[in-house]
This record gives sequence, structure tokens and C-alpha cells, in this order.
Amino acid sequence: MTIEINWDPMPTFGPVPINWYGITYLLGFIAGWALVRRWASRFGFLKEQVEEALVWIALGTVVGARLYFIIQNDAAAYLAEPWRIVAIWEGGLAYFGGLFGAIIAAFLYTRIRGLPFAKLADLFAPAIPVGSAIGRIGCGLAGMDYGTPTSLPWGIVYTNAASYAPALDVARHPTQFYELAGDLLIAFGLLRLRGRLPEGALFLMYLIVFAVLRFGLFFLRGDVPVVAFGLKNGHWTALAIFVTALIMFAVVVLRQRPRPISSV
Repeated sequence: MTIEINWDPMPTFGPVPINWYGITYLLGFIAGWALVRRWASRFGFLKEQVEEALVWIALGTVVGARLYFIIQNDAAAYLAEPWRIVAIWEGGLAYFGGLFGAIIAAFLYTRIRGLPFAKLADLFAPAIPVGSAIGRIGCGLAGMDYGTPTSLPWGIVYTNAASYAPALDVARHPTQFYELAGDLLIAFGLLRLRGRLPEGALFLMYLIVFAVLRFGLFFLRGDVPVVAFGLKNGHWTALAIFVTALIMFAVVVLRQRPRPISSV
């Protein structure tokens, strides 16, 4: 038994193409916006500050996601036709790049406005996986980020000729939906930890756990080639994020841990 998906990832409404991938990620961004706007006051931010930060983050996400995709997918071809770099409607956004771009944009915004970056990052931490989970729906329906072949009963078979998954009628791991479930679990865990960790540690915890999730999932991804030592680009990026975030998490926790009172 398998699950069949006969979904056109980009149908047309009259002359207008409908990009379901883009629509679901837009819905994910709106959901994240609604959550952080609701939580803003408990973190000491005005709703207007959060909305302004979101504009920066949205731009940073798109730029970072596009550049990361281009770098890992034949950058020379894009440099030969530089107008294609901005043609995001053709597809080609990478999550890790979007994450890096969002972090850089948020950091720059807080420096310009004189706001605490760590506190803003903690505010956004549980909303990020919620938005990502919604975006993964579009990936799963369109066949993007498809998994390796599987004989498991919940394998997904793409039957639409327009699907991004190759070799139609082959059952594949639903890696997009694995990640969707993982994102929701991460969001739930972060909400439970909110207020119990030092400032900045909640966002670092998100990076640590998300890196572990992605590292495991890339073993089942069928759309990414191995680059070195049996690992793919996503593995190495996840490892770098995990190590960096873990070190920073330890530093943040140790710095804010109460020191023992001297008996002298």
C-alpha cells in the first residue's frame, strides 16, 4: 500500500500560473508573523518593531535562500546568465540559505534600532518551525525535496507528469512530511521551554535540534548528491550549524548560571 499524489505544482488560473510552493511558504510566513506579533509584548517589543523586523527578515530570507541555492547548483551557469539570479519564480530556494539570510537581516536590524538581538531571536524561535511546517506542505505536494525509494507502506508515489520528483510511479520516503512532523514537535518543545532558559538560549536550542533533524533527513533525501565521505551538502551544513550553536548555547548557559557564594 502506498499513497498516490497527483498534484500539479504550478497550474494556471486563466493566463496566471499558480505556484503552490510559493503560496504555502507565504502562508507559513503569515502564520509566523501572526504568532510573533501576538507574543511581542511578553518579550518587551512593540508590535510595530516586530513588523518592521519581519520586513527585514523576509528580504534576508529570500536573498539568502536564493544565493545558497545558486552556490550549490551550478553557480557558473547563473553567472553566465545573471538575469536568472533574480528569477525566483522559476523555483530554486534553499532553506539553509534562507535561515542564514534571516539571521543576518535580524541582526542588522537590531543593531540599527538598538534592540537586543538575543531576545528577538527567542521571540521568533517557536514561530520559525511552525512557518516551515506549513511551507513543507507545498514541497510534499509538488514533489520537491523528494525522498529515496522505499517499500514502506506510507511511501509516496507521484503520478503527475509536472511533479518535480523523477521516475514517476516510484514509491519514495515522504521526507517533506517527515520534516513537517519534526518541525511541529520542535515548535511544541520550544514553547514548553520558553521562559526557562537564559536569554538567547531558546533560539540556539532551535538551531541545535533542527540541525539534528535535517542531518537525519538528508540520508533519506533523493534530490541531493553525496559530496564527501558519504555525506551531502545538507549534512555538512547541518553539522556546522549544530557545532556552532552547541558551543554558543554552552557559553550562554554558563555565563548566566548563578555562581556559588564563597564561604569565606
